[in-house]
Amino acid sequence: MVFANPSYLWALLGLLVPVAIHLWSKKEAKTVKIGSIQLLDESNSRQSSSIQLNEWFLLLLRMLIIALVVLLMAGPQWRTKGSQKQITYLVESSIANEASISSVLDSLQEDSPVFLLKNGFPKWEVDADYQADMEQANYWQLVQKMDSLRSDSIVVFTQALVKGVRSMRPATQKKIHWVVMEPQETQDRPLLAVKRDSGVELITASSSGRATKIKKEVLNEGFSISNDSLRLLSEEPVTIPLKTIDTLQINLYVDDGFEREGKYIEASFRALSAFLKQEIIIHKENENEKPASNQVDLNIWLSNEPKNDSEGKWLVYQENPLAKQLIASTNAKNIFHLTSSLNSKNTVAQHLPEQLLSTLDLDNDLKSLVSEVDVRQLDEAALKPNYVAPKRKRERATLLDISLWVFCTLTGLMIVERLLSNYKKQ
Repeated sequence: MVFANPSYLWALLGLLVPVAIHLWSKKEAKTVKIGSIQLLDESNSRQSSSIQLNEWFLLLLRMLIIALVVLLMAGPQWRTKGSQKQITYLVESSIANEASISSVLDSLQEDSPVFLLKNGFPKWEVDADYQADMEQANYWQLVQKMDSLRSDSIVVFTQALVKGVRSMRPATQKKIHWVVMEPQETQDRPLLAVKRDSGVELITASSSGRATKIKKEVLNEGFSISNDSLRLLSEEPVTIPLKTIDTLQINLYVDDGFEREGKYIEASFRALSAFLKQEIIIHKENENEKPASNQVDLNIWLSNEPKNDSEGKWLVYQENPLAKQLIASTNAKNIFHLTSSLNSKNTVAQHLPEQLLSTLDLDNDLKSLVSEVDVRQLDEAALKPNYVAPKRKRERATLLDISLWVFCTLTGLMIVERLLSNYKKQ
């Protein structure tokens, strides 16, 4: 047995905890003076031995439960003998029903297994319908799980979408050959409509295997509006969300000595207002009527004093000479730091208005829509993982993940331990 994360095995030292608790509970008995021990001699000594045996059995059972939890975290894997001659084929669900793929897979030998490129690697069925399976495969994450496949060589039929790469490039001992499908034709898909004073603006995504572009155009006719949606009147009517542009509200707190930073930030918001064609209102500290912190789009705190309010989104001045940007995100949600004093040089060189726009995150809903239609593709070289050739014959063995078996055993032991402890009241 080998482990994917052997460093977790240090947690086996936790086995000492139930032993320590058991020994600590063994307190010295109190001495009670009685006149005669005649009745005590008639007690059954077997009952005392049975109680002690149950205590040790429960102790061993609890230690075994802790050991199985640690093994589960360490990722137990079992070595099985692989086959270097057999080739395993994987096909992405989104293209599993295409005629070109089906004809290739049907022509394979019967002893060549074909699985879907998704978690668990389910078997590919000829007559199954995979069109409704919209789950995007994480290619590099699945490469790490391909070690459980018994064959040494693997052929993967995939679209190789850019959005399918969401982790570090993995290392594997399997020989993986990626077959990237032909790039799709450019597809234009309307995503969102924005209602402005000048009219209704339509945002369309144009995506192909090489690039994804966003187009914006003002509609004068050919549409109808119903509540929060817009319907495009064409041969195939399409209904998309309709978004109303609201005025952006900013709370600005400027302490003594930060007047220059306040002016640069106000100038940046004026530039953003002209670029976005959207009104931005800045509420300063000395105003009587000012919205609450959680009712504005951004609160800006320019002071060396700590802020007391924690609600809403905040940009707080906190100098950091090692920061690469003027505005840096933090571990706290909705908290950003202004990492340097502002001047005419760094506001222009580091694009302060763009960083403020990124902090506002106005296009969050649009980003999710674009990711759905993004069909940009990678080439085979970009998908290729780091191949690590096995140095010894033993290392060529296929690693089978047995975490599920360990989890089932752990569940059974926990049930037995609870039933036994409740029955014996220990």
